Amino acid sequence: MSPLLEVTGLTRIHGQGCPRCLETTGPDHGTNRCPLCGSVVALNRVSLTLHRGEVLGVIGESGSGKSTLVRLLCFDEPPTAGRAVFHETDRVIDLFAVDAARQRAFRDTRLGVVYQNPMLGLDLSISAGGNIAERLIASERVRYAFLRSRARELLERTGVPATRMDEPPKRFSGGMQQRVQIAKALATEPPLLLLDEITTGLDLSVQARILDLVLELQEQLAVSMLVVTHDLGVVRHLASRTLVMRHGAVVEAGLTDQILEDPHHPYTQELVSAAL
Repeated sequence: MSPLLEVTGLTRIHGQGCPRCLETTGPDHGTNRCPLCGSVVALNRVSLTLHRGEVLGVIGESGSGKSTLVRLLCFDEPPTAGRAVFHETDRVIDLFAVDAARQRAFRDTRLGVVYQNPMLGLDLSISAGGNIAERLIASERVRYAFLRSRARELLERTGVPATRMDEPPKRFSGGMQQRVQIAKALATEPPLLLLDEITTGLDLSVQARILDLVLELQEQLAVSMLVVTHDLGVVRHLASRTLVMRHGAVVEAGLTDQILEDPHHPYTQELVSAAL
């Protein structure tokens, strides 16, 4: 498989930082707070490769840095250091080297994001169809007839009845709101989806339906996905490869089945043991 996204040395420090922040934090030190300057190292030189059509899982407890990784990749926060390269068919985009306008254009057309909290990904006060139309308009697909038909198609594909297309998502259940978020993320047929804790807080039966939907869509559309979660069951269900993060750094990486059945790092062993 050819790479779609290559991330190298991605680092995010909250605070003034100092020359020794990266050396005095991380899993070996049991903290992501620098003892010298008090800065928080949310990401510590994280590297990864996501291939075309692949689902890559990222697991870890709260504070491990996994959600910071998503925020940097969708330009919600700037990195302190590091590089992310996106491979188009005919060109390569250095995501953090381009200007803000090109980053917005990339996010509007090449990237879809589904958040744990639907309030971050949806305008709950406008209709479900309107949320999808907003994303299509941002990508300059503005014919009204197209907006309506595309919104209806995406909502039906993700299991939202077309009869509810003109209702605001604030009237929907949590699981239905996640379906609208997924539909919106897919609107421009992006090659890359970032899924951030999308089943957290949902009932188990709803979680299972959302995961089945994501897997079905991935198989149909061959979209690449970065799936961030604290739930080992989610990566077991979705991801072919998995990274394990702690205190801002990757402590283990490999095939998902291998990591869950024969974990090598003590922290991964703790995670797997706790889930049994």
